Amino acid sequence: MGIKLILPIKKLEKQFKEMILDYREDNDLLYYSYVDATNNFDNYLRRLEKLRVGINLPKGDVATTEYWLVDTKEKEIKGMIKIRHESIPIHGNISYDIPPKKRFLGYGTKILQLGIKKAKELGVEKIKVSCASDNEGSRKIILKNNAVFINLAEDNDELYEEYKIK
Repeated sequence: MGIKLILPIKKLEKQFKEMILDYREDNDLLYYSYVDATNNFDNYLRRLEKLRVGINLPKGDVATTEYWLVDTKEKEIKGMIKIRHESIPIHGNISYDIPPKKRFLGYGTKILQLGIKKAKELGVEKIKVSCASDNEGSRKIILKNNAVFINLAEDNDELYEEYKIK
């Protein structure tokens, strides 16, 4: 299985839009994080590039690089990971999404493993990641990637478990 992280590219627009529909069909709120890409994919890619280099960041945001987990043989996107170049309160350096139809197939563990490596390449030395305290799947993924629990925090009435990568 040829799985790797790549920067988002125009060539995979159709696959990305199909993946976004998977969130919508599952009534997953993550759909709204990506819906702009369905309307204007080129603008979405430009916005990601500005975010990556830190141009016109919204208040409280930090430079962030998004990668897609791609099966190079199937030319299919299996998930997305965002690596924040600096840690932000509660949510740390890394967040990742696996579309509903791709969950429980090992892609979460793989995307975080590869994302940790990319974060180090970007110069992130102390990597933090979190998950909602009721997200057992994410907790297992994080712990499989050599993480240690450091804190329980609240954001918008939801509890999050914060971890650091050893």
